[in-house]
Amino acid sequence: MKTTTLLAVGLITIIGVCFIALTYEHVQEHKVLRSPKPATAPRPVLNVRQKTLREKFVEKMVRDKAAYSQQQLKEAEHLYQVANKKFGTPEAKESLIALIEKYPDLDRTGCAVLYMAQMSHGDDRAQYLQDCINKYNGCFYGNGVQVGAYARFLLIQDYQKQGEPAKAEALINEIKTNYADAIDHGGNLLVDSLNTGAK
Repeated sequence: MKTTTLLAVGLITIIGVCFIALTYEHVQEHKVLRSPKPATAPRPVLNVRQKTLREKFVEKMVRDKAAYSQQQLKEAEHLYQVANKKFGTPEAKESLIALIEKYPDLDRTGCAVLYMAQMSHGDDRAQYLQDCINKYNGCFYGNGVQVGAYARFLLIQDYQKQGEPAKAEALINEIKTNYADAIDHGGNLLVDSLNTGAK
């Protein structure tokens, strides 16, 4: 009898807690629906091309998750984000160098090397871009930009500025032949930018 009474009281308590939780959730949902939208910058919308290429980024992330612990991936992402938020600063460069040295075969590392190229000049820039092509060609940003293809695109611009049209033309042909679907960070085809002379 005592056990039955305790079970009944327990069951009533559980039902009561669930009812209160559901009521609270309903009230909160109503508040959210009535409250104005937060004044945050909208996230860029990925176009169809970017969404398709993003799948390759996701595949790389799955591969990295199988090879590294969650803590290692978290550390690598932190190092990358320091540079992402403080692009061009000495702190950003230090963070990227640490990422490259500690996690040389992550997808994010390819993006880090490309960042280093964009923050560098002269021979250092050329070497980082070449590393992107030779070592990190198949790495992707989350928006679908392929590291190796975009490095070629930047190197073409450098060769054109340096008066080396033959080297530029060789890379233009590579992009047209092997990376016709490669995009820039705005989701535009690199081949279209090459054809219009856009930078």
